[in-house]
Amino acid sequence: MNAVHQHGVAEGCHFPAIVESADTHDFIHIAHEEELNEHHWHAGDRLIDGTGRVHLLSQGEGQGLYWQALPGLVCLPELNASLRHFAAGLGVCCISKLTVRSAEEAVALVAWLEMH
Repeated sequence: MNAVHQHGVAEGCHFPAIVESADTHDFIHIAHEEELNEHHWHAGDRLIDGTGRVHLLSQGEGQGLYWQALPGLVCLPELNASLRHFAAGLGVCCISKLTVRSAEEAVALVAWLEMH
């Protein structure tokens, strides 16, 4: 069982946020920090908050999973490419026009896509 120790996530992470799955490259909208416990995460998953901060789910040797804050902010061109791929998988048309200008817009877009 992959228990996630969340020390450090609340530290500097602002919700709502999105998580990009390392396995499927799908995105999940997370409205509140408590929602992180409702999912089964894997090492390599990325938590991206509306300010652009990125936390990588890491695993130390002999330790459980933990969210590790990465330096810098999310790369918007990379995030846009991942969001287009995710939207295409959902059957959204005109994905070439899909562009977010900020991490906050990315969080809102994933929330919108989940509702449709």
